[in-house]
Amino acid sequence: MKKIFITLSLLLVFNCEDDLTNKTPAFQATVNGNNQWIAEDFIASIQNNQLSISGNNPFGVISFVVNSSEVGGYNFYSWTDDYAIFQDTLQYSTQNDGIGSIAFLSDGYLDIQEIDYVNNTISGHFHFDAYNGTGQYTINVSEGVFYKIPINSGEQD
Repeated sequence: MKKIFITLSLLLVFNCEDDLTNKTPAFQATVNGNNQWIAEDFIASIQNNQLSISGNNPFGVISFVVNSSEVGGYNFYSWTDDYAIFQDTLQYSTQNDGIGSIAFLSDGYLDIQEIDYVNNTISGHFHFDAYNGTGQYTINVSEGVFYKIPINSGEQD
């Protein structure tokens, strides 16, 4: 039994290891804990030191805007200029908070790990909790990864 457990554990580790490297470039996340969201189209752009990254599929769009074009971490809160959006039939944004309690605050984090100006690509991780415009509905986006997303050949400073 112990050998079976070890064998299955090793298979799981090595099968999950190459998920993104087999799909270069890639943009994906988990939505509301159990729905795997994988972008079919994606783009990043840097203009006037503002970075935007967007990916979409038939079930929704995930977008980020941060006022920097540097490698590093960026927090998403309703009171910051940096934000994340998930759009399906509703638009959820980290610029919106929930209603009813201070405990219902949007938040999130974008970790830009690499900006490759030679190949014009960007890679990193993200997660966020966001509310719709009325604050009644929320969405959780976790385990987000973007890998070697092409950067639009606009102004890069």
